[in-house]
Amino acid sequence: MNILYNFDHPEKKRNKEYFIQLVRSAKADDIIHNSELQLLNRVGRKLGLTDPEIELLIEETGKSDFTPPFELGKRFEQVYEIAGIILADGKIDENEMRMIKGFAIKSGFSDEEIPSMLQILFNGKKDGKDAEELFEEYKRKKV
Repeated sequence: MNILYNFDHPEKKRNKEYFIQLVRSAKADDIIHNSELQLLNRVGRKLGLTDPEIELLIEETGKSDFTPPFELGKRFEQVYEIAGIILADGKIDENEMRMIKGFAIKSGFSDEEIPSMLQILFNGKKDGKDAEELFEEYKRKKV
């Protein structure tokens, strides 16, 4: 990692750590497809990263100390975005499933709820639903 990374504002540092998780998800099948790259760039900009920062983080996905947000909705949205990265190339392989499950666990979701949450996410993403709609569905099924 670049030494300047250590001097980032805490929120920007969290955003970079999360972005690294997205990049790892895209690289889980050993290839970053063009559709995944486009999505990474769009999410990176949404997180406030510059194009050079995005390029650097895609090249250097070293160790990262991911700290999930406190709010359940934001954590769900992050898993939603990773599901989008995984689905961007049209297929889900074993490494990608292991990656998203691990990310969901790091984000504070339990082993018991992850399978149904991922089913909601993958089916919803395929149907073109946004994160808010799927979060409401997740909350209804969780209760």
